[in-house]
Amino acid sequence: MANLQELHQLGQSTWLNYLRGSFIRSGELAERLREGIQGVTANAQVYERAVAGSSDYDSAIRRAVAEGKPARLIHEHLMADDIQRAADVLHPLFEASGRREGFVSYELDPGAFNDVTAAVAGARHFGHLVDRYNVMVEVPATPVGIAAIRALVADGTSINVTHLFSVGDYERAAAAYMAGLSEYIASHSVWRTTPTAVASFSLSPLDAAVDPRLAALGRADLTGKTAIAAAKLLYERFRQLFDTPEWAKLAAKGALPLRPKWTRVTPHDFQHGEGYYVNNLVGPDTVVTFSPVTLNAFRRDGQAAETLTHGLDEARSHLAAVAALGIDLDAIAAGLQADHLAASDRRFHALVAAVTGKRDQLDSAWRALTMQLGEFAPPVEEGLQAVCRHQIVCRIWAHDHTVWQPQPKEITNRLGWLHIMDGMADKVERLTEFTAGVVAEGYTHALLLGMGGSSLAPELFQKTFGRATRPANKPYPYLELVVVDTTDADAIRAAEAAVDLPRTLLIVSTKSGGTVETLSAFKYFYNRLAEQLGPEAAGRHFVGITDPGSKIVDLGRRYGFRDLFLNDPNIGGRYSVLSYFGLLPAALVGVDVAELLERAAIAAANATPCHCDAIGDNDAARLGAAMGKLALAGRDKVTFITAPALSSFGDWVEQLIAESLGKEGKGVLPVVGEPPAPVESYGPDRLFVHLRLEGDRQQDALVAALADAGQPVITIRLRDVNDLGGQFLLWEMATAVAGHFLGINPFDQPNVEEAKIKARAVVAEYAATGALPEGESHAPEPGVLDEFLHKARPGDYVALQAYVATTPETDAALQALRQAIHLRTGLATTAGYGPRFLHSTGQLHKGDGGNGLFIQFISEAAADVPIPDEAGAPASSMSFDVLKKAQALGDGLALRDAHRRVISFAVGVDAAGAIGELAAKI
Repeated sequence: MANLQELHQLGQSTWLNYLRGSFIRSGELAERLREGIQGVTANAQVYERAVAGSSDYDSAIRRAVAEGKPARLIHEHLMADDIQRAADVLHPLFEASGRREGFVSYELDPGAFNDVTAAVAGARHFGHLVDRYNVMVEVPATPVGIAAIRALVADGTSINVTHLFSVGDYERAAAAYMAGLSEYIASHSVWRTTPTAVASFSLSPLDAAVDPRLAALGRADLTGKTAIAAAKLLYERFRQLFDTPEWAKLAAKGALPLRPKWTRVTPHDFQHGEGYYVNNLVGPDTVVTFSPVTLNAFRRDGQAAETLTHGLDEARSHLAAVAALGIDLDAIAAGLQADHLAASDRRFHALVAAVTGKRDQLDSAWRALTMQLGEFAPPVEEGLQAVCRHQIVCRIWAHDHTVWQPQPKEITNRLGWLHIMDGMADKVERLTEFTAGVVAEGYTHALLLGMGGSSLAPELFQKTFGRATRPANKPYPYLELVVVDTTDADAIRAAEAAVDLPRTLLIVSTKSGGTVETLSAFKYFYNRLAEQLGPEAAGRHFVGITDPGSKIVDLGRRYGFRDLFLNDPNIGGRYSVLSYFGLLPAALVGVDVAELLERAAIAAANATPCHCDAIGDNDAARLGAAMGKLALAGRDKVTFITAPALSSFGDWVEQLIAESLGKEGKGVLPVVGEPPAPVESYGPDRLFVHLRLEGDRQQDALVAALADAGQPVITIRLRDVNDLGGQFLLWEMATAVAGHFLGINPFDQPNVEEAKIKARAVVAEYAATGALPEGESHAPEPGVLDEFLHKARPGDYVALQAYVATTPETDAALQALRQAIHLRTGLATTAGYGPRFLHSTGQLHKGDGGNGLFIQFISEAAADVPIPDEAGAPASSMSFDVLKKAQALGDGLALRDAHRRVISFAVGVDAAGAIGELAAKI
């Protein structure tokens, strides 16, 4: 494990791009300094999210409002107070380092840099508020900024030159800096602190801008190298500029050089590791600015070896090759500077809006999450205090596997969801342009071929944000999404009938690239398109979402896919909603992806505090403690009461909880979509969660009655459907915290393979004999079901497993049966379509404590559909109906091997009728 002191020994300073009130007050900043951080940068985006999502600044905002301050002045005073506190923490380092380290760098309102006079005045004003020597004001490397640099340095102000994307920008900033130093030294007394400076060169945005151009020109081999090459040449120029007789005279009077500072060091794609830029740019007289993500990555996998001075010839050759392809790096740098200045301006406006919004929330006493836990409130509070005492939340953010297990296997490479919001924010433009492009070409529908984590989030986005939720009389410049997460032959035919294939985009979505259901659907739909359009045109209708290096990458190249979206491989399927797996489909159906990600980032800001004086504001920690502690107390059925507009969220969160928390003989059962029942019918094994959309009071009376009856109830309020972005992060973190309480790894799925192995054996027998083996099935007779239900015990649950086509009629029949069984037994009930649920609740069914009763329904296809052996060829050795039945048989065998109570009903071609009749007669 690398440490920051090794970088210091090589002459590189280490800063952290993160600052907020709770980070200072809790002692976390001081802890980072002990670990080797030597400076921090404060930015408006972190403040905006902390203001909007946490209570960090609630007291200060209340005081400022009472004093009559406007929002624009309130945010200024919040930042000034934090910068002062942080500067005081860093001041001993500032003095011990000869005033070279220990700085706090801060932004001004970008509007101040419209002219030089305003910029200098703004910096002087804020500098007066802060009143600390060890601070730096950030100044953009624009013409106005360059002129301001000279004036500010001459005035004695230390600066951080920002928005640097080229060597030329650095040269101009260096000249202004040296001119300002000359004026300062000539005109000021020796007792004043000589100003110093760093120049922040942005890495990832440069590659993000250049790489698509290289790929389009057929030079993908050159991607990911431009920023490092430019940085190495910038460093070479730095050494030349600050090794002259003129500079030596300034240095003799205490002047320090304009050190290059590497910033935005998180790679823009997911093919390079998080430490890619850091490891390639280690060298003396430089600063590296870590994000919290890259700091964790460096400490885990970093390489403390000098690399910056090596490979200069290769760097020059690379930049020459880029130029020879007609790519103008100076023009790209100018465009990036303009874009990033505009983004800075938007961040400051968002910060002011966040202060205004928080002021209104405080006035109305609005809270996103409230708990009515009755007798369970004390143990949950004890659990929450244990979380803060043991720094569980901080350790989760630091990717510490010991929160759950002694070994890091399937943990440290599964925590990318913690930070994916910021990584995907840089991909919004690509998603928006892709969507606009396919719509402009005349596409009207999308078929998503995926299972579990690859299908549940896309379905949520279609049902919650799609065409059916929009006014019918307004244009809809997006696609209608149909999800294919089935092997039911009738469902496959229904999906095909729901779209016009020649105007349909098909999305092959699988993390591993080996999901049998997804690949079977791909082969079928590829052949259907090839029949209509020819094989050359068929491939252009497909895109892939997968991990780097998976089989889908080769498949996409072989069949000429329109595009491939390579995801962060450090995210498990059920945690992937805010990655390409969820957000490409979201963009296609018209979700405001940028807003969704921002809501998630605000929720992350709320989920970050881990110290005891702020843990009560951490909704994810509170929710996770409640789930974990109540499960340990026997309240292990988390029952969702969901606003109708949010109903599809239940299917997504069902997989997250069941697959994460159902293993090693333990389990938390998510109960989703259960028909409402009399309050007295619910047993003492429930925890109710009410997802309430602002303005929707339909379920308030039921929830109040449950609380009055002594049932523990958690209410979560959403202002609008975009708050689902925050819910994704909230529930992911809460599930991780609950896993800590249960003592299990919430990121693996040790029992999922069992049903697959059994199914493969069934398929092999079919291939050898031409027939499926006989299963233990029954005719759908009420007496048989009644006898099976007599096996139930208190605390059990009943799971309906429907290997049938999804239709409104089967939905209604399953719901009627769930209600009948609950009223008959008092047990919690769940329902899932097979094989879809195998990728959702299947892990819990075989991994929990064995308190489930499983009722399988297996239908006959009205018309079977062959699965091609290979895409592009007609030969078929198996059909979808055979595959579905093999999966049902395999899962039944796996359940029986795990000593579960199982019964199977053969329901023929009229599944809805057979299930409905059972519901009417038990």
